[in-house]
Amino acid sequence: MARPRTFDEEAVLNRAMLLFWRKGYEATAMSDLVEELGLGRGSIYAAFGDKHQLFLRALGRYLDHQTQLLTTALDEEGPVLPRLRDVLDRLLAADAACGNAGCFSVNSIAELLPHDTEVGELARRSTASAEEAFTAQLERAARDGELSPAITPRDAARLLQNLVQGIQIMRKVDPDPAHAASCLDSAFALLSSPAQTAAADGGALAAAGVR
Repeated sequence: MARPRTFDEEAVLNRAMLLFWRKGYEATAMSDLVEELGLGRGSIYAAFGDKHQLFLRALGRYLDHQTQLLTTALDEEGPVLPRLRDVLDRLLAADAACGNAGCFSVNSIAELLPHDTEVGELARRSTASAEEAFTAQLERAARDGELSPAITPRDAARLLQNLVQGIQIMRKVDPDPAHAASCLDSAFALLSSPAQTAAADGGALAAAGVR
């Protein structure tokens, strides 16, 4: 009869996720996991399988958290484009909290694809889910006159996804948050309809007392 586990599996998995996030898959040795998790090799294998299986569970945990954050934020009411901008700010801020190690998902894609099919499948499912969520919101933005008619909601969703992934890579070179904010400002200015941009500019001028 197997003995019951005497550790919090979720807490251990969270520590493994942070370790893989900081060091990457290849650079994380089993000895690193033993030290970080405070468990013997036998306990790790029994609970999580080998290093690769533990990594997949850690990456899945990260992606689930990102999906939950995205879904919760997009449930809010109000104009779409400002809310999407806020969502991206939150995603970038959450990743920055891990010492500017970048996005765990983007790092894993860069390190392990195209050779690791299981990581690839996790990444594709997560990307597709985010694209659908963004597209649905941007379709409403188009109906409400927020989105520029020069771009389709689907293409705008892909643009935002690729922009954020690129920002995650560049922040490892230059972590200045002002640069990431400037990129997002430019993207959303391009996505906004001319009428929305004109209204925003007019409101700013009125607030400043300019006629």
